[in-house]
Amino acid sequence: MIVPYFSVIIPALNEEKYLPTILKSLTMQTFKDFEVIVVDGNSRDKTVDVFNKFRPKLPYSKILVTKRANVGFQRNSGGKEAGGKYFIFLDADVDISSTFLEEIHLASIKKGFKLATTWIMPDSRDPIDQTMILLGNLGQELSKLFNKPFSGGYNTIVKKEAFQKLKGFREDMKINEDQDFAIRAFKKNIETVILQEPKVTYSLRRFRSEGTLQVLRKYAQSNLHFYLKGPITHELFEYRMGGHVHKRRRKQLNLTKIDTYIKAMEKLEDKIVALLSE
Repeated sequence: MIVPYFSVIIPALNEEKYLPTILKSLTMQTFKDFEVIVVDGNSRDKTVDVFNKFRPKLPYSKILVTKRANVGFQRNSGGKEAGGKYFIFLDADVDISSTFLEEIHLASIKKGFKLATTWIMPDSRDPIDQTMILLGNLGQELSKLFNKPFSGGYNTIVKKEAFQKLKGFREDMKINEDQDFAIRAFKKNIETVILQEPKVTYSLRRFRSEGTLQVLRKYAQSNLHFYLKGPITHELFEYRMGGHVHKRRRKQLNLTKIDTYIKAMEKLEDKIVALLSE
């Protein structure tokens, strides 16, 4: 039995529009020792058909169709079928460079990590999106400094044995199941390694469809609840999964000082990178 180095696991629900981007990138990887498992939550669009079109270019690939659309459940279902030494959980709307898996492979050998994630980059040149990503990367570093590590489910890299030790993601949580995963790992002395390279292109479609401030309020509310009251197992607010929920576009904001602000954030990012490198 051939054991691939990586199992790339992608939960999906009605992602016919977004899924082709990540699948195309996977066909172009310079590192070839991997399998792809798409776990579809019984989509009503052509998600399965999209996957089947890419299947000939991804010979070590399969699709699982589940009756339950739940991101934790779908990731765990993929993990049960995966045979790789490392599992890489990616969301259906992200994108990666052609050398992504090769760089992760080298980092896994050099650092020997059991759990890792990477910095992210925005899917547009919009100043608002760039600012959000800068804050996200810095927040990720700070959360680790305060012993509250975060590894986004959109890009979680975990060794198979560690995933099994943690019994996967919690399936009863409505949100923050990825944060819970990293914190449970920390409690079992499994460090979350944050790689500055390679970056994953992160989709800000939720911010565009719901509005930046609205999404930020939800994240702030969920984090406060998570840290003060524990895992969120009930509907704290509407937070739906799937490509079909992101149709409306946010209004463009007229921010005359945004360029100055971004430059200041970039300088802050450079200082933090320098500190982390010492």
